[in-house]
Amino acid sequence: MISTPQAGALQGPLLSRRMAALRAVDAAAHEVVLTALPRLTAYCGHEAALAEAVDLTAQIATEAPDAARVFAERLYGQPEMMADAAGVRRWTLHGLQRHRNDAAHRIDYFRRNDPRPFFDQRARNDSDYLMEHRGGLIHYLAGFGIAQQSVDLHEPQDEREPAQAPTADKEMIRLPRRLDVTETGQRDLLARAMLAHIAAHLRHSPLARMAGNRRPMLLAMIALIEDARVERLMAQEYPGLHAVWSSFFTASKEASGHDLAGLMARLARALHDPTYSDTNTWVRKGRELFEEAAARDLRDVDAFDYAARQLSIDIGRMHLSLPIRSRPTVAYRDDNALLWSPDLALPVDEAADGDIELIPSAARDDPLLAQDLSDLDLRPRYVYQEWDHRLEALREDWTTVFEQPRQNRGIEATASFTPPTRTSHHGARRTPDRSIRLTRQAEGDEIDMNAMVENVVQQRSGLSPDGRIFCHHSRRRRSTAVVLLMDLSTSTNRFVPGSFTKVIDLEKQAAVMVAEMLDAGRDRVAVHGFSSNGRHEVNYRRIKNFDEPFGPGQRAELAALTSGLSTRMGAALRHATTALAKETTDTKVILLLTDGEPSDIDVVEENYLVEDAREAVARAAARRVRTFCLTLDRRADRYVRRIFGARNFLIVERASAFTANTNNTLMRLLTR
Repeated sequence: MISTPQAGALQGPLLSRRMAALRAVDAAAHEVVLTALPRLTAYCGHEAALAEAVDLTAQIATEAPDAARVFAERLYGQPEMMADAAGVRRWTLHGLQRHRNDAAHRIDYFRRNDPRPFFDQRARNDSDYLMEHRGGLIHYLAGFGIAQQSVDLHEPQDEREPAQAPTADKEMIRLPRRLDVTETGQRDLLARAMLAHIAAHLRHSPLARMAGNRRPMLLAMIALIEDARVERLMAQEYPGLHAVWSSFFTASKEASGHDLAGLMARLARALHDPTYSDTNTWVRKGRELFEEAAARDLRDVDAFDYAARQLSIDIGRMHLSLPIRSRPTVAYRDDNALLWSPDLALPVDEAADGDIELIPSAARDDPLLAQDLSDLDLRPRYVYQEWDHRLEALREDWTTVFEQPRQNRGIEATASFTPPTRTSHHGARRTPDRSIRLTRQAEGDEIDMNAMVENVVQQRSGLSPDGRIFCHHSRRRRSTAVVLLMDLSTSTNRFVPGSFTKVIDLEKQAAVMVAEMLDAGRDRVAVHGFSSNGRHEVNYRRIKNFDEPFGPGQRAELAALTSGLSTRMGAALRHATTALAKETTDTKVILLLTDGEPSDIDVVEENYLVEDAREAVARAAARRVRTFCLTLDRRADRYVRRIFGARNFLIVERASAFTANTNNTLMRLLTR
C-alpha cells in the first residue's frame, strides 16, 4: 500500500483498515491520501497518527464529499500540520460544524483556513474549561435576571494576537477562547466578571443607540464612562460584584504610562476604586465629572454623556490618538458593540425602495408557494453533544435527533408479528415499597431527637416550643418510570441464530410484556425506538408515552415497526435520559434492547461510538437514571461491558428466553 521503506515501516492493520474504509467511502480522496502518505510519515512518526489523518479524511467524505479531496490535497501540500494531530482534528470538526449548510464556504475553509489557531494549547485548555462550565455560567447569568442570552465562544484566533474581548447581542454572549489570566484558578473569576459586566449593560444601559456623527474618540469615552456607571448601579443591587471586578484593576502610573490606553485604564480604576489615588490631571478631572453626575442621578445617561464629551475634548487638546485596534481597558469588559446600532447610523437609502417588488395579495394563492411550505421538515428536532474520546471533549451540537410524527395510529398489525396474548404478570406486585420516616409528628413510634433539641432550645430562649417531637415510620408505594428503548436498525431484521424469529419481533414481544406489566396505577412506562442515518438524522419514535395507555393504537404502531438504518446509541440514550429527567418518580430506568454494537454510516473509527455511548450512560447516571442493556449479540461482551459496566447488561443467547429475561431483568432493576 505504501511506496517508501520509511512509510512501509509504519504500515499496520490499523492503517490498512482505515485506508480500506476510506476507499469504500471516497475513492478519489483515497488516491490522494495514498500519494500523501510518504510525506505524512515524516511528520506523524507512528501508525496511529497516520490513521488519524485517514480517519479525518473519511469523516469529511461521509458528510461532504466535495471537501474531502480538498482536505486530502491539503495534507499532501502541508503534511507538517499533522505534527499536531489533535489540533488538526479540532480544526476539521470545527469546519464541518461551522459550514455544515454551505458547501462553497466549506471547500474554501479546507483549502485556505489556517489550522494553527487550533494548535494553541492554552486556548484549548481555556475553551474546554468554559464549555465544560457553560451550564453553570448560564445559571449564573440567569441569577441577574438575564435568561434570553446563551453563552458561546469566539472563533479561534492566532495565539500571537491579543485575547479578544467578550461580545454580546440580543441572543448570544461570546467569550474569548483564551482568557487573559496568569493563574488557572482565575479563569472562573474572569468568566463570572465578564458575564456580570454584560448583565449590567443588559439591565441598565440604553442599547442600540444611534451613533450618529460621533467620532470614535467620543464613542470610546462614552463607553468607558458607561462601563463604570452600569457597574456602580449593579453593585448597589449585588454588593459582592464590586470585589469580583476589583481584582482586575491593576493600572497605575508606573504600570500603564501616559499614552491614551494607559490614561483610560487609570481612569477606569479611579472610577471603580475610591481608594485609588492618581496624580494625572485628566484622570482626576474624569473622576470629578463622574462623581458629580453620580451624586445627582446615576440613571441620567445624558449627564454621563456630557462628562464623556468633556474628557474627549481634553484628549484632543493633548493630541493623543486612539489606537487602530483599541481594546477595553480592563480584561473582563466587553467591546460595547451592544451600545450602538450601526444600521441606525447609516443614512437612509431612498433609492433602495425602487428595488422592492410589490406582490399583489392574489399571489398568495400561487400553488408553488404552498408546495414550498409542504416541503418543510416540521418534525421536532433536538440537538445533542457527542463525546470524542480522542480529544477527551464533547463535540458541541453534533447530533440531531428527529422525533417521528405519530401518524400510524389505526393501522393493522403486520403479518410478521402478532402481539402475544395478554397475560398476568405478578412480578411488579412483588416490588417492595419504599420505607419512609415522618418527622415532627404530634405522636408516633419514637422520639425525634432533632425536634426535641429544638423544642428545648426554644423553651430555654423564652419561646413557645412547637411540641411535635415524635417520628412515625411508614411505607410508601415505590414509583417507577421506565423507558423501554428499542434498537430499530437494519440488523434487527435478521433471524436470531437457531430460531425462525426476527430480532425486532422479540423486541416487540418484550415491549408488550413490559407495557402490560407496569402500565397500571403507580408505575409509568414508555416504549420508544430509534435508528440513525448519520449524525444529522437520528430518528426517534415514541410508540407509547408515559401518559398514554397501552391501547389498540399503540399496539398497532408497535406491530407496524420495521427495521432500517444504523445504531447511533449515544444520541438515543441522551434523548431518553432527557425524557426521564422530567419524571418525578423514585426510580428511573432505561432498558435498552439491541442486537449489536453502535455503528453509523459517517463513522469509520471502531471505538468512537462505543466511547460516546459509554459517556451517555455516565451522564444518565449523574442524573439518577439507571441504564441496562439486553442484547442478542453473543459477542457483545467486548463492547457492552465498556458501555454499561460489569453488572448492567445481559447477553441472551436463545430467542425463547429473551422475553422472560426482560421480565426478570426489569424486576431486578426495580428492587435494587
